[in-house]
Amino acid sequence: MGRKTFRKIITSPELIEQINPENKKLMERFLKNYSTKKSPKTIINYRSNLNIFFCWNILEDGNTFYIDLKRMDFMDFFDYASIELQWSPNRFHQCHSCLSAFSTWIEKVMGEQYPNFRNLLPFIDKPDKEAVRKKSVFTQEEINELMSMLDEKGKTQQKCLLSLMTSSGARASELVRFRTDIIDENNTAYEGLFLETTEEIRIKGRGVNGKSALRYILKDTFLPNYHKWLVEREKIMKENNQDHTYIFIKSNGEPAELTTIKSWFVKWDIFTTKRFSKTFYPHSLRHMLVTKLLSIGVEKELIQSLLSWTTAEMVDIYSDLKPSERKWKSLGKLKSALEQDNIL
Repeated sequence: MGRKTFRKIITSPELIEQINPENKKLMERFLKNYSTKKSPKTIINYRSNLNIFFCWNILEDGNTFYIDLKRMDFMDFFDYASIELQWSPNRFHQCHSCLSAFSTWIEKVMGEQYPNFRNLLPFIDKPDKEAVRKKSVFTQEEINELMSMLDEKGKTQQKCLLSLMTSSGARASELVRFRTDIIDENNTAYEGLFLETTEEIRIKGRGVNGKSALRYILKDTFLPNYHKWLVEREKIMKENNQDHTYIFIKSNGEPAELTTIKSWFVKWDIFTTKRFSKTFYPHSLRHMLVTKLLSIGVEKELIQSLLSWTTAEMVDIYSDLKPSERKWKSLGKLKSALEQDNIL
């Protein structure tokens, strides 16, 4: 089910074929060069944004050569995107960033060929980013109900996956990379409270291959579900003559793909939407973990380390905690002063 947003498509294979050959040549050279610096997913997003822009250019601006476009052309495009395509501020920023990178690349790499070309995107005002879809804030009790439902239906693997998500805050794309050979129950960290993977896992990050980091899992909340699933997993692997170490698998024993676990998320969403009127999406569990850790007084710096974030500012982004719900060390001093009648 998921969180619904408006979507209007102006691209098509036929229209993309009509893109000005000079524009297509520029685009392909740009994407080829950037593919040595950016991740494959980023290149896919860049191609999508450029196709949208150039299809609009065909429909609304005479298929003009990119080098000849004026500020007014870019303004018209983003007005169209905001009004006709109903782009959110975040979507606006994404495409703006892509076109700006494209223009800067032309300016730097092809300056000799197009000496008068300048990146005009800085002149296009961007709207403030804002949340456009209602955020789901789950309580521990609600996730426990989801766990119980999976238990009742015999979905041991799905319960193990849900447990891993709530215990580690791992992204959906990371979950299919967890393997049994990197989970060592004796390899713990942070005073034995967390399992530390024995190898780094590829996570989201800049560059062609992203970045890799160790993952930390709350031991006591994960291991019971993990042990139960391993018993079933071994039977499935033997029945299908499979031999690999990926934790999550398809019904035929092959390693689960991202599409596999996303199909589980759809079923979880049906349950949470019906039971709690809350949409399920993977990031909601990362929010939940961060909020829970903050609520019991875990330092931002420790949470930052556990989630492999580069700055502690990410903790605030993922926290759903009200200031009044946080553990404040100074409140102890205030209580002491009040008890001693030593405050106005």
